Amino acid sequence: MFSRPRANVSVAEYAQRLRDEREQKRSSLDDRHRYFFDIIATRIGKLRSEVEDNILESPNFNLMDQFLIADGNQYLVFFYQEPEIENMQSDLDTYRPRHSSYSSRSGESGTKKITTKVIIANPNEQPLRGIFLSFIRNSKALMITEQNIAAEVCFYTFECNTGSLLEALSRSISDVYVPYLQTTAMNWGPNKDPMVKIKFIGHLNNFIDTLNSADESIKEKILLAPSQNIDLKRIKTAADYVSVASSSEYLSYIEEIMKKWIYQLEAVLAESEQIRREADDIGPRAELNYWKRRMTKFNFLLDQIKAHEVKAVLTILQTAKSKLIQTWRTLDGKITDAANEAKDNVRYLYTLEKFYEPLYNSDPVAMLEYIPGLINAVRMIHSISQYYNTSERMTSLFIKVSLSFFSSRKIMNLLEENKTIIVINIK
Repeated sequence: MFSRPRANVSVAEYAQRLRDEREQKRSSLDDRHRYFFDIIATRIGKLRSEVEDNILESPNFNLMDQFLIADGNQYLVFFYQEPEIENMQSDLDTYRPRHSSYSSRSGESGTKKITTKVIIANPNEQPLRGIFLSFIRNSKALMITEQNIAAEVCFYTFECNTGSLLEALSRSISDVYVPYLQTTAMNWGPNKDPMVKIKFIGHLNNFIDTLNSADESIKEKILLAPSQNIDLKRIKTAADYVSVASSSEYLSYIEEIMKKWIYQLEAVLAESEQIRREADDIGPRAELNYWKRRMTKFNFLLDQIKAHEVKAVLTILQTAKSKLIQTWRTLDGKITDAANEAKDNVRYLYTLEKFYEPLYNSDPVAMLEYIPGLINAVRMIHSISQYYNTSERMTSLFIKVSLSFFSSRKIMNLLEENKTIIVINIK
């Protein structure tokens, strides 16, 4: 990692030190490193020398060597994107001292013009906003050498600069890997049973559904409106609450933000109570994904409701004996009930998963072994579930489970092969 300049070091001396460190790193490079640079340069349409210079400046340069050694890291990740823009706003420009220590405003921010670069990334610490480039080892036990690197290291890439990370990953799997696995005669190991391939692709499609559901949940999340006129984080002590509640100006700000939150919660609840519109051919996977999205949405709201900012507003309004408190408590209770309902339904629907998943891929005979367990699981949900045991929901669930039988690839093929006989018998 490049060192930061000290106060007693001139800019010229610091620049020279950076050049020396970069050249020292360059001298340690070999054909294994250049193998990475060549692939990355081809992928992003840049010169290898430019990619090399970018990576030599990367603070995680040592991760390359940790990837190459025996028993080293399983993967090596690069991002091609603009680094995060530094916020140059001064702390002195954050608040309005002439009004109160609780007032706030947004200050002017300065930004640096930063070009897109290749960096060695630590995915646990750095967000992806551009192109993801990853090298993955077949085996951690072997040291990666110039002779075996082409055989032992795989390259994987996708873009998320036009959408979310989950959307990019889902698109990559569904548009590239699933079609390849479906059409390619490859070695699936010593087990020659064709169901191995069918089940694996089924699990992969299920994973795609999970990614899409998670992406939708993130897009549907509701953020409570932030306070524009008062910094709620600075209100901490009992004296602070009394001071704000005693000020008609600040109390009006607090009531304004509470009204915005009430409007948001009412809109969420109204939307959740609308009749669901579903396609006629969806199965139990869609039911589980629906309740998972609801659980995520309402849990995210509950987390915000428990935050300091909301508690501060409630305490101030309670101190001022505001009439908005009762409305908020009613909505808070409804949000909590909705979150508990979604959580409970997800828990019980997960018990069905191990029974209905095989129905998507099994042949008619193999399905028989899963049906008793499936019926018992549905019976258990009807008997125990606090929210899901209504006639309307149980009927909907049975319809979706039944559709999973006919979603089976083998049954669809069987019906297609015998459609003439079936039509004759119907007549």
